[in-house]
Amino acid sequence: MIVHRAESYFSQDRPAYWRRQTQLAERELTEAKDNLAQKRSTIRPADRPPATEAAKRVKLAEQRARDCQAKQREAKAWAIEISQKCDDLLGPLADVLEHCEVLLPSAANELRTLIEQLRAYAQQGKSGS
Repeated sequence: MIVHRAESYFSQDRPAYWRRQTQLAERELTEAKDNLAQKRSTIRPADRPPATEAAKRVKLAEQRARDCQAKQREAKAWAIEISQKCDDLLGPLADVLEHCEVLLPSAANELRTLIEQLRAYAQQGKSGS
C-alpha cells in the first residue's frame, strides 16, 4: 500500500499540481502582458503612465511560467522513474508477502506437528522404561 501511495503521489499528484501551477502562471503572464500593453497604448507618449512596474511584473510572470514548465517536465521524469522503481520493488515484495502469508504458516504447522510427534515419542519412552 505504501508503494502504491508513493507511486500515486509522484505519478498523479505532483504532475497535476505542476500542470495547475503552469496554467496559473500562464494566466498571470497573459494578464501582466495585457496590463503592460494597456499602459503603453496611450496616444501621446507624454500621457503614458510609467510602465516599469508592469514590465517587472511581465518579467517575473515569464520567469514563473518557465519555472513551472521546468517543474512540470521534472515531475513527468520523476513519475516515470518512480513508477519503474515501484515496479521493481513490487515483485520482491510479492515474494515476501507469499512467504509471510503462505509458506511461514505452513512451516509453523509442520513444525507444530513434528513437536507433537516428538512429545508423543518422548512420552512413550518414559512410560516404556
